[in-house]
Amino acid sequence: MAREDSSKRPPAPESRSDLVSFIEAARARGASDEFISKLLRSFGWSQREIERAFFLVYERLTNQSIPMPAGGSIESARDAFFYLLCFSTLAIWTQALGELAFIFINTYVPNPLQRYFGNPASEVAFCLARLIVSYPVYLIVMRQILRELSLYPEKYQSGVRKWLTYLTLLVVSLIALGTLIAFLTSFLRGDLTFRFILKVIVILVIDGGVLWYYFVWLRRQPTRRRS
Repeated sequence: MAREDSSKRPPAPESRSDLVSFIEAARARGASDEFISKLLRSFGWSQREIERAFFLVYERLTNQSIPMPAGGSIESARDAFFYLLCFSTLAIWTQALGELAFIFINTYVPNPLQRYFGNPASEVAFCLARLIVSYPVYLIVMRQILRELSLYPEKYQSGVRKWLTYLTLLVVSLIALGTLIAFLTSFLRGDLTFRFILKVIVILVIDGGVLWYYFVWLRRQPTRRRS
């Protein structure tokens, strides 16, 4: 019973390396892939982990990455859940961070022609609450996604990963474009103020950081494993 429970958990990289080494040694002795697979299952290894190990074995044998079909083959509801949660919390904490910067600008660069009736303390508390809750969740979920990519390199080609990331980048790009349009409009009208310029910089810095990180992240490829 304990063996079955442990097989449900993804093994550590060292365990996977041992599994790959065992498969290679067994194949060198003439054992068939079917026999090796049945043997490993009888010792508690899950079918998924066995398939992943064979994936690495054949990559080493051919010195080639196994080609993936267009659109990816690891599109699951679980993956979609993690990506949607990741990007939702990303939107929450970046918006809260931007609002905190806006409150700071409104406080220290006041506009004498515009009266402010809000409660800065209450707004700061709400922004901090969103940051404290959403940012750790974002980090945890992003760490899990990166761990999955490390354990299962074929997920780099997942359609879920690419589609949801590009949709997020589309939204961020539209926000950045809208900010630039508002900046140019104010400039052409002659209404440009120092406070407005600071707010534009805040939006562009946050959006630019998100765009840069995830465009680089999308171009990443799994590290080729060496024998």
